[in-house]
Amino acid sequence: MFDLRSSLYPRRLRLLTAIITALVAPGTFTSLLSQESQSPTQAAQTNRPRPQDRDAVVRINTQLVQIDAVVIDKKGAHVDTLAASDFELLVDGKPQSLSHFALIRLPVNKRAMSPEAKGALKDAVTPPPTMPGRLLSAREVKRTIAFVVDDLGLSFQSMFYAREAVKKFVTEQMQEGDLVGIIRTGRGLGALQQFTSDRRVLYAAVDRLTYNPQSRDMMAKFGVDARVTSTEDEAQQQTNDFDNFNDTTSSTGTLGALNFVVRGLQELPGRKMVIFVSDGFNMFGTSGDDTQVVAEMKQLADQANRASVVLYSLDAKGLQTLMPKAGDNLKDTADDQLAQQVMDASIQNLDSQAGMVFLAQETGGFAMLNNNDLDFGVRKVLEDSETYYLLGFDPEDEQFNGRYHSIKVRVKTPGLQVRTRGGFYGVTEAEAAPRTRTPTQQMLATLYSPFGARDVQVQMTSFFVNSNAQGSYVRSFFYFDCSKLTFKEGADKNKTLTLELATFAMNEEGQSVDQYASRLTFDFDETQYREALAKGLVRTADIPIKKPGAYQFHAVLRDADTGRMGSSKQFLIVPDLSKKRLTLSGLLVSGRSPNVGAGSGIVFTPLAQADQLPEALNEMPQRAALDPQPTPAVRRFATTGEMGYGAWIFNATLDKKTKLPQLTSQIEIFHRGRRVYQAPEHPLRVGKNANLKRLPCGGQLRLTAFPPGDYLLRLVVTDTLAGAKYAKVDQWMDFTVRETR
Repeated sequence: MFDLRSSLYPRRLRLLTAIITALVAPGTFTSLLSQESQSPTQAAQTNRPRPQDRDAVVRINTQLVQIDAVVIDKKGAHVDTLAASDFELLVDGKPQSLSHFALIRLPVNKRAMSPEAKGALKDAVTPPPTMPGRLLSAREVKRTIAFVVDDLGLSFQSMFYAREAVKKFVTEQMQEGDLVGIIRTGRGLGALQQFTSDRRVLYAAVDRLTYNPQSRDMMAKFGVDARVTSTEDEAQQQTNDFDNFNDTTSSTGTLGALNFVVRGLQELPGRKMVIFVSDGFNMFGTSGDDTQVVAEMKQLADQANRASVVLYSLDAKGLQTLMPKAGDNLKDTADDQLAQQVMDASIQNLDSQAGMVFLAQETGGFAMLNNNDLDFGVRKVLEDSETYYLLGFDPEDEQFNGRYHSIKVRVKTPGLQVRTRGGFYGVTEAEAAPRTRTPTQQMLATLYSPFGARDVQVQMTSFFVNSNAQGSYVRSFFYFDCSKLTFKEGADKNKTLTLELATFAMNEEGQSVDQYASRLTFDFDETQYREALAKGLVRTADIPIKKPGAYQFHAVLRDADTGRMGSSKQFLIVPDLSKKRLTLSGLLVSGRSPNVGAGSGIVFTPLAQADQLPEALNEMPQRAALDPQPTPAVRRFATTGEMGYGAWIFNATLDKKTKLPQLTSQIEIFHRGRRVYQAPEHPLRVGKNANLKRLPCGGQLRLTAFPPGDYLLRLVVTDTLAGAKYAKVDQWMDFTVRETR
């Protein structure tokens, strides 16, 4: 069976596996390690996220077979008033007694709002699309949605409409608690193709949804370009055979990508949705007798059912006329030939839709066909996920014989329709589950999981910097909370700690541009040990970045003695400074002495001159040694403290007369998605000896008026001399205000 992991990404996975193996099997790849040490004494625990409610998912085992079902009336509205006695469930035509029954309602925000709420929404400040998203825990996820955009089977026009529909979802329909992935079938799983709640990642992924010239052409053709389905000409038959081979290869590539996504979704909590956007594919190949695609479709449907995945198909072709168009060359096409081509086009269109219908029906979803509004299809899918029933029965032993068993569900009330899964293979969950993971596999799973691992706390802060000496690079701070780490008794009653740290930087194509593996060993006296427990530890690393673009930075920390793991990740877009557009470096946030006035109000002070920005990057190690909490690595500030911030401005436009820029800066503070503070806009004054290629800007803010909680700081820089399109840039950084101890 086609497997993306084995065909498209072997080199990448082998590289990552080698790096991580260097940690969990020390001595195997000693060149990657900073120090040699003995193997961990205890295997790492599997970090599989648990569903919010085990009863809210599909289950297939010898004690219980549980499926989900959606009931609608004649108008397509959900019916949620039925009891167990209203249902009849049949397996292979044989009625089954229900042993479990439940109605599941997902908390979904409705569109209808009161006039007061509409007025408040109108007056509210809409969060900018550049705002970073908050990392969700498994318990916080309400909906898991995968958009699988089939760039192996979308025309140029269809890809445009697919991109617009997905973008509209991210902008208008995505809600708090949504975990969303945008995956292309013909490209690698890079930094942008991941499940996330961060709209920045999703917007960047939408921008990369472009037409693939190697895509299957599922549009009807007439005249000299029409596909010849039957011929006695040997040369034409060879062409048909080649086309059939390419079509089958492309279709299995599409199904392989879907299978890869479904297997990834199996690890995520609850009932999941896959929205498959495609122009379709041929179930039996262009020749009509190819069974390879059908076999893979059946396996995909079973995998989806076991993973509690409902697949919805959206035909991006829309409503086709299936008649010749102005662009078709009908020269020398006889009337009887044209009539045959019109008939063939109708059959080919139905064939292209049949596979999409099959996948949807077998997994309890539906297919939206012959509709020119993809956004309407997305809305119907989201509405379909709001309520569903769970029906369970005690299976007989002979039903677990490895064979396929069909399922039918009926409702006794007239006029109602039921959608459910088509059946299941008689294989238990234990038999279908992957084998126990090795420590290396666990770290790789943590690397790709949208939730990561949280047994120990590791916090990574990465930001873009550029200098004359190093060029463009990303500086990363790593903070380790030591309260859950294992300290051992060492010599002279000292405390020793051994950690394994693996870091990766991946570009948008899924290629690793930098990786690092190290075994960290610490030896503390009693005073250092107490300070480490109270304040934690900080490490710093610089990663050179040669190519601009979107990157995902990952860090996985493992306690060598217990196997407990923690992880952190961050999405960054590294700008292209050679385009001479206004650009900001990453935003640096750090604590400062409370010397900006007194009182309980908000006191904001911009720097009087750009060249007065403190060299916080160089001060970082010394400050962290004293207390890492208010440093750029952690950013936790007391309510009585003060916060300083700074960034570097690149490519500012210079006035033709004065040879100086005209820049303004402004900060905003957001809390829970809403703006709670906006400072006045201030002009940036440039000193005589300032480096005009890298202008620092910044300021400081007293935090007395901010209650304890988590916040986002936004720095906006405007170039009044630049064109409107590139006149404004911003950067964000999160921080926490805590009670004074």
